[in-house]
Amino acid sequence: MNSENTVLCLSRDADVVERFASPLRWSHPRISVCATTRLDEAGAEIESGTVDCVIADQMTIETESEVLGAIREQYPSIPLIVVSSTDLDGNSVVSEVVDFLDLDEESDKTALAGWVANAVVRGPGSTARPVGSSPEDMVHDIKRLLVDASSPMDIEHAVCNQLTDGGRYTFAWVGEYDAGERQVVPWVMSTAPDGWPTSRTFSVGPNAPENVLDELLRRRQSKIVTDIDSCPASFPWRSAALEQGCHAAAFFPLVENNDLHGVLGVYTESSDGFSDIELDVLEEIAGTTAHVLDSIAVRGEIDQQQRVLERYERLVETVGDGMYALDAGGHFMTVNNGLLEMTGYSREGLLGEHVSILLDEDDIERRRETVARLEGTADQEKEAIEITINCKDGATIPCENQIALLPRCDSHRGTVGVLRDITERKKRERELERQNERLEAFARIVSHDLRNPLSVAQGYVDLATEQVGELESLDNVRAGLDRMEDIIGDVLALARHGQTVTETEQLHLDDVASDAWSNVATQQARIEIETSEPIAADRSRLLRSFENLFRNSIQHGRADVTIRVGMLSDVGGGVSGESGRSTGFYVEDDGPGMPEEIRENAFDSSFTTSDEGLGIGLWVVREIASAHGWTVNVTESDSGGARFEFHDVRAHPE
Repeated sequence: MNSENTVLCLSRDADVVERFASPLRWSHPRISVCATTRLDEAGAEIESGTVDCVIADQMTIETESEVLGAIREQYPSIPLIVVSSTDLDGNSVVSEVVDFLDLDEESDKTALAGWVANAVVRGPGSTARPVGSSPEDMVHDIKRLLVDASSPMDIEHAVCNQLTDGGRYTFAWVGEYDAGERQVVPWVMSTAPDGWPTSRTFSVGPNAPENVLDELLRRRQSKIVTDIDSCPASFPWRSAALEQGCHAAAFFPLVENNDLHGVLGVYTESSDGFSDIELDVLEEIAGTTAHVLDSIAVRGEIDQQQRVLERYERLVETVGDGMYALDAGGHFMTVNNGLLEMTGYSREGLLGEHVSILLDEDDIERRRETVARLEGTADQEKEAIEITINCKDGATIPCENQIALLPRCDSHRGTVGVLRDITERKKRERELERQNERLEAFARIVSHDLRNPLSVAQGYVDLATEQVGELESLDNVRAGLDRMEDIIGDVLALARHGQTVTETEQLHLDDVASDAWSNVATQQARIEIETSEPIAADRSRLLRSFENLFRNSIQHGRADVTIRVGMLSDVGGGVSGESGRSTGFYVEDDGPGMPEEIRENAFDSSFTTSDEGLGIGLWVVREIASAHGWTVNVTESDSGGARFEFHDVRAHPE
């Protein structure tokens, strides 16, 4: 047989001839059809040796039995199919020559084309299913197989196998478009015939050479290559197609809901290429394939979202804190196990209920104000407030409520929240308040009950001095009383000012330092304010800290010691103004300084190098710094004296 098989359709009735020829022109690209109503033309075609199969109707056989009988005798190898006009009877098909194949007007064209394809293309004895001749039948078969497709392999078998079944097309493939990598990745597995390399990807885009796929993907329109050999642009498997004797190729974009999923490619050996009917059918098959790919992609996204949702649900359920979601009206849409355990309600008891089931009117109003602030502030995603939860058994639980907004849906917007039990924190806060109250009481006792007799003793010393004159013993008593006054002042500062600073004001360093200097007996000492900038601090505590530092320099230095005060910069502890913003300040002197072993313990309450006191002055300095959130350390000044540096100092009050 020739590479392209010829089927001769013979009948005295022109309508019958066309009814035979029409489905055969579709059934197989390697079948060409010769239709005639004249016996002499039929004989000439058969004698030329180009005819591979003859189809005739029963009426022509009966009227021209001698002529057709001679044909059978002279050319016994040519299959002869005789078609009756009665209903179909499949059992009448015998051997490779079909004496009678009953044919209905329309529905049995498939059977005719199928048996012709088997007899001509596949050869006698083939066990494969006859190929349908009707385009509608092939589309129907592919759609039926695609219904349950859930993977690339399913799609390949449903589409590519059907397109190449019985040799209708030489090769067909479906490729996925990877937008990130800018390439088409073919799914070619079991359908690829010998000679077609399958491990390939095809690049597209501005950096790829000119090719058919690039234009197809950009315009999302099918591309038909009518002559593979003369086509100037490249396309997938061009060399293999030429080697396999293909003449034409067609490529179709797989687009659904404006999403580009891939490409369908089909190759044919037919010298006539693709007919208009074939292209319409392939377009429909491409559309169906795109729809299935889109459905698979959607199912994949849904499955992924479901898995993510399940992970979040497990996370939410295992969190110990209470979590919830409210609709725009404040009704519970979601609650987790933590909230149920916290409140004692069942899930059914909370879902759909208003948040007022757990909160009183004041807390509801605070929530409403918080949500309004979040809606009016674009850069704030959440806010925490303290509320009290009313449990089912009547108990109350203080909670910190983190509130965030859900994405807006039309004009409605709900909220999500996390409730954390802060009962222990509240206990600690109340205990701290009691401790502060005890410190305040202690400060009052020190201030009143100790300072009153101290003042009396100082008064009698002054009186004794007036009566008997200056005595060394009285000077010692006066010095002791003065030292007691300093200790009482330090204890009061610690009791009153050692607590965390909650409110600050903007102060100028030079103003506070000057006021502190005026409160200290300076003798011949002098102060130099080298630099000054605004800082955020509590004035009374900062004033006390400066006073203690100044006294320390005067007591442990020379009588004419010089004390310098200035700002630190943010680089290497240098002086402010050299670079960047200020991050602290320093107080230094040109006295004898502190040895390193003394610096390590300088801020301890029980450490002193003096025989005259308890040495709590520097301890108070450190506690005041800590109350502000600052850090303080002692080092050596450029002149060899002591230098105290305060870091993490804010420039403005919070």
